[in-house]
Amino acid sequence: MKGLEISFRDIGHSDAVEHQIREKASKLTATYDDITGIRAVVAMPHNHSNKGRLAHVSLEIGLPGETVAITHDHHDNPEHEDMHLAVRDAFDKAQRKVKKIHDRRVDKNRRAAVL
Repeated sequence: MKGLEISFRDIGHSDAVEHQIREKASKLTATYDDITGIRAVVAMPHNHSNKGRLAHVSLEIGLPGETVAITHDHHDNPEHEDMHLAVRDAFDKAQRKVKKIHDRRVDKNRRAAVL
């Protein structure tokens, strides 16, 4: 696993959440080998009392020449009271963004090779 940094804010450390993040990050770097590093911040900020405490997961994914930032903040999604669902959704979004960048780079390289 390339450079993975995990931070917990406003919440105690959870081995289960860390394990889930490591698995998801490992799968992402196995799929896209040009990823240089991943920084994950897991937080449980104090939200408005009628919405409960919703998890916030943000990711920074390093790629050559750019950084992909995922700030997955769903204040309207009550299922994000479960930290594991918030982690899953953040990595799903990261997967889509990295795939889009990867596909754009591959297409650009293909077009350059044709010329």
